[in-house]
This record gives sequence, structure tokens and C-alpha cells, in this order.
Amino acid sequence: MKASFIVFSLFLSLTASARDMSRTETYDEAYRELKDGTSVYIGGCSLHQDYEKKKFFVTKTLVKYFEPYDMPAAEFKKKVKNAEKELLDIAGKDAGAESMSDVDDLTIEKIRSTQFKNLDLYRLNIGVGGGNGMYLVYNRTVVDNKPQYELLSNVFDGDVEFCDSKIWLKK
Repeated sequence: MKASFIVFSLFLSLTASARDMSRTETYDEAYRELKDGTSVYIGGCSLHQDYEKKKFFVTKTLVKYFEPYDMPAAEFKKKVKNAEKELLDIAGKDAGAESMSDVDDLTIEKIRSTQFKNLDLYRLNIGVGGGNGMYLVYNRTVVDNKPQYELLSNVFDGDVEFCDSKIWLKK
């Protein structure tokens, strides 16, 4: 019991720095309705897909668009050879998939924020379930010579599901 409490306390202390800002703004604050009936995101998450080429830029495509679902493991591994295993593992969990080979489609890009230049950012564009999709953006760090990835934003079908305070525009 004591060991469980220590592990739980350690887990809480490690996650304490992450603060989800996604629920701090209303729909009316975060989206502008356009005359054609569509909406555009104007909210606080600097890595929202609508801010591409405005607040961040794609600097390199590591894994070009492909459809991995039901692909043989060797072919999948060849397609994602430019992405670190640690990134694929964490993104699979965050996407709710057993592995990244279970998603409908996938693209992995290196991006650069115009607002937060000290971050080493990687964006995954993931198609899941019949036309739905998500963007997961991670910051890469190295600890004890091992890459680690921290989720900074999760945008699912245009809705901000998670946005870390580290990349939040409104203070």
C-alpha cells in the first residue's frame, strides 16, 4: 500500500507541470463564425490546426501521408523509419490505438512555432474512424540520452481536446 502511494505521488508530481487550458475558453471566445456558415478557430491554443502558417510552420515532413491500417508490420516499419519509436508509442496511446499501425492514415511533421521558439515540436496528423481526425503535437526533450515526448496539444475534428499552458496564447 505504501509503495502504491509513493508511485501515485510521483506520478502526480511529474504531471503537475502540465495544465490543460482547453476548457478555459467558451466556444464564442474560441471560434468565429464566417458568412459561409463555417467557423475558424481564433482561440488560445497556438498549435491549433487553423494556426498553421500563422503561428507555426511545417519545417519537414518525416513521414509522408499513408494508410497503415492492415499494413504488414515490416512495411509499416519501413514507412515510419524517420520517426522515433518513443514518439510512435506515446502517440498510439494518446490516439487511443493499440499501435499507430491501427489508424486509418498518418502523417508526421516537424514544426516550428513562431511564438514558442525554444520547443522541439512534432505534429502527427492521424485519421481515425471514417473521416474523423486528430492532430497531436509533442515537444521532444532528451533525458539521460533517451528521447521523451510531452503532449502539448490534441485537436480532434477541429475541437481543442487538450492544450498545455506552455503553448497557450492568452495569459
